[in-house]
Amino acid sequence: MKIGPNEIYLTDTGGDKPALLFVHGIMMDHSVWSHQVAEFSATHRVICVDLRGFGASTTTSPEISFEDHRDDLLTIVDGLNLRDVTLVGWSMGGAIAQVMAAENDGRIKQFVLVDTTPQLVASNEFPHALPGEAAQQLGGLLVEDFAQGCGAFCGMIAPEDETVAAKLTAIAAATDVGVAMSAFGSSGARNQLAELPLITTPTTVVCGRNDAICLPAASEVLATTIPGCSNAVLWIEDAGHAPFLTKPAEFNAVLRAVL
Repeated sequence: MKIGPNEIYLTDTGGDKPALLFVHGIMMDHSVWSHQVAEFSATHRVICVDLRGFGASTTTSPEISFEDHRDDLLTIVDGLNLRDVTLVGWSMGGAIAQVMAAENDGRIKQFVLVDTTPQLVASNEFPHALPGEAAQQLGGLLVEDFAQGCGAFCGMIAPEDETVAAKLTAIAAATDVGVAMSAFGSSGARNQLAELPLITTPTTVVCGRNDAICLPAASEVLATTIPGCSNAVLWIEDAGHAPFLTKPAEFNAVLRAVL
């Protein structure tokens, strides 16, 4: 889809069914949702997006804000005439979903926040995140050797499944370095705690019990702070940061129950 000067790549199973809009995390692309496309396309119109600057989507600048991504996603919702939209956002995609949910005008029916956080790097106000030293170490590794940094990062995402970690490493390493570093920089500096009480749209929080990127405690904060979230965190046992890839049957069962 042409949005402004950019080409935003997406897959769409089509049909006049309730829509499932999947949004990936940092340095990833639409292909991470392959298990969900296979599972849900019979009952839902499934759309998977490459966010601006990631995957096959273009960008005119590496400086891309969550608000830019929000605008692109809403343009897709409108342009495809999606109805009864459930937006599933993972990691950075879940942080973008928080921005969307805080000001939702009814275009999104419900949100599913998967292994995400309102703040990526820990602070005194929000200690339930990556320690600053760990974030700096990862950032330094990405600057020094981008491919090696991608491998280390994706090893943290899916330590329980080497095959998944290798798949994610290949996706991440294909990302434009400028886009990746800008995204890490802008994500690490954000604090969205003040927006959480504004989220009244029905919201579900799902998290891998062993997530080492967006810590499980952050998901608990989301579930207890968001007014639209009426349930506790839905845990995927024995899973890290990408349960939809490493434990797809368990994740799909949880999402099916939410739907």
